[in-house]
Amino acid sequence: MPNLRAVFRLVKHPLLSLLVLAATLMTAAVAGAQTTSRTVEGRVRRPVREGADSTGMGPTRDVWVTLHRVGKDTAGPVDSVRSDANGRYRFTYTPFGNADAVYFASTTYGGIAYFTAPLKTAKATGDETEITVFDTTSRTFPLSVKGRHLIVSKADSSDKRTVVEVFELSNDSLATLIAAEVPNAAPTWSVGIPAAAVDVRANEGEISPDAFAAQNGRVSVFAPIAPGVKQVAFSYKLPSSSFPLRVRSEAGAVVFEVLLEEAQGTVKGQGFTSVDAVALEGRNFRRFLSQDVKPDADAVIELPSSGTPGRNLYIAGLLVAVGFLMMLALTRSMQRAASKRGQVVPTLRPQEPDTPLGDRLAQEIAALDAVYARQDNPSAAVTAAYQARRAELKAALTQALAEAGSGR
Repeated sequence: MPNLRAVFRLVKHPLLSLLVLAATLMTAAVAGAQTTSRTVEGRVRRPVREGADSTGMGPTRDVWVTLHRVGKDTAGPVDSVRSDANGRYRFTYTPFGNADAVYFASTTYGGIAYFTAPLKTAKATGDETEITVFDTTSRTFPLSVKGRHLIVSKADSSDKRTVVEVFELSNDSLATLIAAEVPNAAPTWSVGIPAAAVDVRANEGEISPDAFAAQNGRVSVFAPIAPGVKQVAFSYKLPSSSFPLRVRSEAGAVVFEVLLEEAQGTVKGQGFTSVDAVALEGRNFRRFLSQDVKPDADAVIELPSSGTPGRNLYIAGLLVAVGFLMMLALTRSMQRAASKRGQVVPTLRPQEPDTPLGDRLAQEIAALDAVYARQDNPSAAVTAAYQARRAELKAALTQALAEAGSGR
């Protein structure tokens, strides 16, 4: 608490004294809020057959759990502790620096990083601090497609159309699927794309561009895919001459959605019906929807010939946002169904669809740091790549936090 007598003694004018006093008390209150210690009490669990509780989960003992802080000023680990015999861990920490910094805990199991949700309470416990980890397997198995979203823009000045695809993939097992560390390893997931596709790239989602490849008419993902729902988003460009375009639903889909910017565009195929059009970012799209699409079913997208090329359209972030909403609904539906069956639906908590972009970027920075820390003697090239990727992520995080702070 400031010395109030000293304040009045130094400032003689009564009104000015009151103003200085108010500012001093406000500063003290902010400082006090930042120096109040917080606690984190959680546990690390995984599916087990023996020693499981009623949910089929058991403790994960003697693994390192790290508390992370990510803010606009600094980012890095705060503290680490090993989980006890019951899989429990505990931290006591004092927030510092910018008040909008994000704190969360993580652990690495089987070479895969798992995270809590952002810690937002002074005494974080329960679901907020629980970390669910899984054994890994490189024996590939099919992933079910809970949602597929495909959006086609108008033609740009080069008479090409941007196509963005977003998949919600569900790993319904109790193991994290990984790619084997051998030459020519099979991907954890892949899907065919049109042979004429160019400029294929991973978009904002849950897959790092480093774990994404496109060749021989297929998109392949080599990133780990944990139990639960994971989102894959990518885009490519097609010449207008590629339409009508036949799209095959290789693994089927619970929900298949197609958005067309062309007002005369149509979609034909199993169960597709036209529903209410949507306006996104000032543009209008026809919307076609099909449910319970069978494997290898075809959809044909028909568009009018482009007499006059339209504007270039980059809408990856837009469709990812639409996918987030769909994935949220699907995840909740799965959880309700699992509750009725008395089974566990394991999910990777930081990948919940309503997690803010800033939190997701913070988690990716922490995962990147964890991977780099495990390198005994990283080469100069590895270090340069790590630093470049980290700087890129931190810049994106700074922008996301600034936009969140401004209310945009």
